[in-house]
Amino acid sequence: MSEINTTHASYARTALENVRREYPNFTMHFVHDATEAQACEPSFLHPIFFGSYDWHSCVHMHWSMARLLNLEPNSSHAKAIASWFDRQFDATKAEREVAYFSRDGAAHWQRPYGWGWLLKVYSELAVCTHPHSEKWRAGLRPLADYLADAMLHHLRTANAPVRHGVHSNTSFAMIHALRYATTVGDIEFMDAIKAKARQWFGGDRDYRLAYDFSGEDFLSPGLTEALLMSLVLPIDEFLVWFDAFLPELKAGDFRVLEPALVTNEHDAKQVHNHGLNLSRAWCMRGIMQMLEPGGDARWQRFGTLSRDHVIAAEAAITGGEYVSTHWLISFALLADTEWVD
Repeated sequence: MSEINTTHASYARTALENVRREYPNFTMHFVHDATEAQACEPSFLHPIFFGSYDWHSCVHMHWSMARLLNLEPNSSHAKAIASWFDRQFDATKAEREVAYFSRDGAAHWQRPYGWGWLLKVYSELAVCTHPHSEKWRAGLRPLADYLADAMLHHLRTANAPVRHGVHSNTSFAMIHALRYATTVGDIEFMDAIKAKARQWFGGDRDYRLAYDFSGEDFLSPGLTEALLMSLVLPIDEFLVWFDAFLPELKAGDFRVLEPALVTNEHDAKQVHNHGLNLSRAWCMRGIMQMLEPGGDARWQRFGTLSRDHVIAAEAAITGGEYVSTHWLISFALLADTEWVD
């Protein structure tokens, strides 16, 4: 087995262990009274996505497994992933997940991060050729339809994006939603995402990466926004926008893009910076698709820097503490597989 397949097999084992592991569980649940408070068992509230420490991590760990299945459909781990999907992707369970969002006080729950990842799970299943893939899509469709509608409504009614480097970041969710809309052919949704990206970010200029980093981020607000715009704008228009948005990179100054360091692997918030390193690599590699190889200095530097960022995080992906291993696989797969033909 090749080195990359060995890595993917390790990812698959860890992902399956995570989604089956109900505890410890960081449960974020709005309760109306004492009776409801007694029924907070994760698998009762969320029959599909109950494991992997929290709901959104469980969602994107399912994406990781779907991506691994699509990359290596004949691998040793494909059968175990398919068996789990057969069990979990069930329309009755999905309707119960929908009902959770429909509860009073839960309409905004997991917005936009969990919403975006759920749509990305569905888009991965939409291109899956496994014999059971249509069954899986049907089993998840009620929740995907609900959250696609919810995201569309949110984009139409929100006055401004959230730019923080954590779960509330709007650009990150819009990237995943755009992939969903493109994959399933939802032109209305796709057009709304592109229009809102232009409205919110099209006029951004002179962003300084020195202010882009904080000790609990797992996203770069600036690079995530730039990646979204690279997917929304035609290449000539994007390059003009990118030059104006990040002039220090245009001038060849990459000093602030050194990989982030984690000194306390037990700190659930500090280890977010492992994710920052991986998501920066994902962003840089995505933006490279719009840059001229050899003709744009940013292309070469992004290639080197993205590799350095992945190396800085790789030990924690499956070998770190559970506060890292319950989610980093997804970010590693974004960095390593999203832009590979």
